[in-house]
Amino acid sequence: MKKRVIDAHLHLDSGIEGPAINATQELNNSLAQNNIEKGVVLHLQVQRWPVEEVAEALTSSDRLVGMVNVHPFQEDAEQALCYGIEELGFIGLKLHPRLQEYPIADPRVAKLVGLAGEMNVPVVIDAFPDGDWLMQGFDPLDYARLAKACPNTRIQIAHFGGQRCIDMMLLAKRLPNVSLDLSFSLLYFRGSSVVGDILYGCKSMGYSRVLYGSDYPDRSIGDSLNGSLVEFEKADITGNDLDRLLYANAQEFYGWSE
Repeated sequence: MKKRVIDAHLHLDSGIEGPAINATQELNNSLAQNNIEKGVVLHLQVQRWPVEEVAEALTSSDRLVGMVNVHPFQEDAEQALCYGIEELGFIGLKLHPRLQEYPIADPRVAKLVGLAGEMNVPVVIDAFPDGDWLMQGFDPLDYARLAKACPNTRIQIAHFGGQRCIDMMLLAKRLPNVSLDLSFSLLYFRGSSVVGDILYGCKSMGYSRVLYGSDYPDRSIGDSLNGSLVEFEKADITGNDLDRLLYANAQEFYGWSE
């Protein structure tokens, strides 16, 4: 029986030459080839395409929706979020404190995340503590405090917190507005104890509020999905639990109906 899949963490491949529509079509084709029904594209300000071009390119695919990346410290951050949602058609906010080098404990972050909640759109926030982010002061408690400060905002913490996955899981169990995604970390840490910790975290959460994501183009769509399925099989995750990780939890988080 074919598994239904939503990929909740994608980027356009900036290595593909030409306009954003080229990268969008490549991604759409890869999703279709792997029977992935829907994908969430996380716009990044560091990529070469203007935000308007990305938004227009995404309209070419009925599989893809986008989240607009806004830096909370830019003077027009609130206007940029409203513009992205109301004018360009993005469905939520992407924050990348690691890549854009800002502390999420800053009040301007909570202000923008709170606005997203008022607009009833979700927020995806990077939480992979690589060496740079650790040296910048990565702390799972900052994510928890942000979620508590914005209780009406749905927050997707990306990458399950990497090697801090157990901390993120424990905090998420006390924060009903927080979900975690499996992108990058599940496959990056293969061969280490972290994979077992991530899968334990999924089980401890009752396989709820955990979303599948590939972090494409870090790996191909097919390699990410197949590699993840191998890890799920090793952990004996099957049936309804597997469906929740691959599909149903994303449907619920994003508020999509059948």
